[in-house]
Amino acid sequence: MLGDGLALAAQRNGDGRVRIGVSFHGTAEDWFETSGIPFDDPAAARARLIELLPGWDARILALIEACDDTVVPRSVSTLPIGLTWEPAPDVTLLGDAAHLMPPTGEGANMALLDGARLGLELAAHPDDFPTAVKAYEREMFERAGAAARMSARVQELLTAPDAARKMLAFFQPG
Repeated sequence: MLGDGLALAAQRNGDGRVRIGVSFHGTAEDWFETSGIPFDDPAAARARLIELLPGWDARILALIEACDDTVVPRSVSTLPIGLTWEPAPDVTLLGDAAHLMPPTGEGANMALLDGARLGLELAAHPDDFPTAVKAYEREMFERAGAAARMSARVQELLTAPDAARKMLAFFQPG
């Protein structure tokens, strides 16, 4: 569900439970402290979240009411798009450590591909770790940069003041 600077997502997990995520976009850095959400009291935290979603359909709010777990605050953090570094002879980074991007579905895929690509380079250069790392990083910088740009565009679309209308337009043909 998308609203003006708000989003709610529900995901069924493998154990049959549903994980709910509520996002408040464009908030101040200290929003968790100033939101009035008592994160140490799950029932009160759910009630406060519902208060922060005025006008939302009761069927959607029922997803929050039905939660029986703690409310965990999580900030969205990213690394600068196009971040690179000079190769080090004995260390490299993979996954979020190398290219933390908005949570739009690419991060885990990039991390898995990082491991595979680094493994292939190490196999191709078994006695030359610096060369393997340099080749892996060169490919990873290009690939992850493109994914980060795409993720940033999707995140911008999802957090726009008129996100629902923009998403509808995005999925319209031609």
